[in-house]
Amino acid sequence: MLKNKSITIVGAGPGGLTAAISLAKSGYYVNLYEQNNDVGLRFNGDFQGLENWSDEEDTLEILDHLGIKINFLCHPYSGNDGWFIGPKGEKVQVKTSRPLFYLIQRGADEKSLDQGLKQQALDTGVKIIWNEKLESVKDDFVIVGTGPKAADAIAKGIVFNTSIKDIFLGFIDNRIAPKAYAYLLVNSGRATFATCMFEDFKNEKLYFDRSLNTMKSVIDIDIREEIEFGGFANFFSEPIISKNHRILYTGENAGFQDALWGFGIKYAMLSGYYAAQSIIHNQGYDELCKKNLFPKLQTSLSNRWIFAHLYNIGYSFILNRMKGMEDVIPLLRKHFNSSLSKRLIYKFARRWYHTRLIDKQCMHEHCDCVWCRHGKNAHAELNRLLKTI
Repeated sequence: MLKNKSITIVGAGPGGLTAAISLAKSGYYVNLYEQNNDVGLRFNGDFQGLENWSDEEDTLEILDHLGIKINFLCHPYSGNDGWFIGPKGEKVQVKTSRPLFYLIQRGADEKSLDQGLKQQALDTGVKIIWNEKLESVKDDFVIVGTGPKAADAIAKGIVFNTSIKDIFLGFIDNRIAPKAYAYLLVNSGRATFATCMFEDFKNEKLYFDRSLNTMKSVIDIDIREEIEFGGFANFFSEPIISKNHRILYTGENAGFQDALWGFGIKYAMLSGYYAAQSIIHNQGYDELCKKNLFPKLQTSLSNRWIFAHLYNIGYSFILNRMKGMEDVIPLLRKHFNSSLSKRLIYKFARRWYHTRLIDKQCMHEHCDCVWCRHGKNAHAELNRLLKTI
């Protein structure tokens, strides 16, 4: 049992903020440490997506269950709001019975997810300590949500103004996005375009130029006031979620990330919620994660293994299969949830996959402090990999 109701959280990302909100609503005194002077500074106002196909419940219903209000940009995009473009230039528009994803914004803009969660945390009484590292803690529990530590996948892109209507485009072609995808997201005159890579990072500028030319060949788009950005993600074959049952890791810091497409925001928020609930109800955080998150994470690694071995001919096959379906949501949900075949593939996938992060517990030699899991080293890794940005 807790000696007092004071909780320390390190990192004001979606996982840490969700945990803080949940704990504060249950009467805990929450001190949230963030080494930057605001939330969302890792991002540049770029659009991302909250996927809405892997669960029976709509993602907005899940957020409501977590106690999260929608006080940030969260715009639904269904199948008829965009196109998927295959390796042969084939355009496929899918049918969906509900939004395929919800477009959100990341960064310091007042409409961003980061700022929305920060305001909700402040409104519930969370104390955020800015510009400060945490050397030691006396609380019974510490929740750490400080983001990725290495670049297992990277994205290079631009944010810009445009006059075209709201739309999404998804590109699957190893020539422009090796073992990944490129995407265009447009909302209310703002746009994000990026290409993602799971390998051959040194040629990221080449792939970005190719993908940008491909996008321009598909849609007539004006690009104004563009700003470059880079992003990265870290994947573990098996998440590391706690240390001595006292330090609880959330989000990408624990390894909660979709290994196929990199849709990790929902995982971050769910893991933050489960970390908080384990404290509130004196439950095992490990057990909650293993029951509610591990099966989908393992399935995502199985999907990553399959996708990496399909190559362009396989991508075209998948798109053509989806083209004639009345609703692709049930098919996607089936492939993103655990099954006997995916569990068998996972046995191979976990041996095949190797993260670029060698020491998952600490990025500093002979050090086990909480702050060593912070993202400073990840930023250095990104700068090294994306020298052209």
